[in-house]
Amino acid sequence: MKNQWQVILGALLVLLIAIFAVINVDSVEVNFLFAKAEWPLVLVILGSVLVGCLIIFFLNIAKVRSGNKQIKQLKEEKTELTRKLAAAEAMHGKKSTIDVGEKKETKEANEKPNL
Repeated sequence: MKNQWQVILGALLVLLIAIFAVINVDSVEVNFLFAKAEWPLVLVILGSVLVGCLIIFFLNIAKVRSGNKQIKQLKEEKTELTRKLAAAEAMHGKKSTIDVGEKKETKEANEKPNL
C-alpha cells in the first residue's frame, strides 16, 4: 500500500513539473561561470529536476548500502550470540537446537526424565 501511494505521488509530481515546464517556454540566459548560453526555460527546469533526482538517487544508494552493511554485521553478531547461548544451555543440561545455515544441529546433555 505504501508503494502505491509513492507511485501515485511521484506521478502527480512529474505531471506538475511537466505542466510547469511546458508553460515556461521563454528563452533565458544561463551563466556557466565561464560561458553564457540562451536556452529555453523548459530545458533549464527539466535539467534541474533531473540533476536533483540523480543527487537523491545516489544519496539513497549510499544509505541503502550502509544499511545493508549494518544488517550483515548484526546477523553475524546474532549467529555468534546464538552459538554462545546454545553452548551455555548445553552445559546446563538443556536441549538446544542451533540453526547453522541450512543445517540444524541438536545438542543433548544429560537429561533426567520427569516422573
